[in-house]
Amino acid sequence: MKRERNCACEGQTLDRLLQPAVMAWLVEGPIHGYALVEKLKDSPLMQGCTPDRMGVYRLLTRLEDQGMVRHAWSDSNEGPSKRLYELTPAGQQCLKKWIETLERYQQDIGSLIAIMRKAATAAPN
Repeated sequence: MKRERNCACEGQTLDRLLQPAVMAWLVEGPIHGYALVEKLKDSPLMQGCTPDRMGVYRLLTRLEDQGMVRHAWSDSNEGPSKRLYELTPAGQQCLKKWIETLERYQQDIGSLIAIMRKAATAAPN
């Protein structure tokens, strides 16, 4: 189930935060792509909507190309082997930078909300 993308004011552009969300789950250790999609679905970012699976896999491939993520093949007696993804040391550094960036955004957004509230209450009805 995909969300309709009508207006950014409804938070519909929050999927742009998919990279740090994926990286946050990967820091916990190796995980299969399907399990990662399920964790993302249950995260506050996705609000119960299943992310585009192919988009998640494309992101993982891009992160791997950038040296942020690596994969290994799992040994499975039941069915085919699957890729297990994990963060590299470079990915862990990138995640730390994301934390700093998002904390700064959080402060800036708090200031913007205060300005908007003041403007909204001062506006004539």
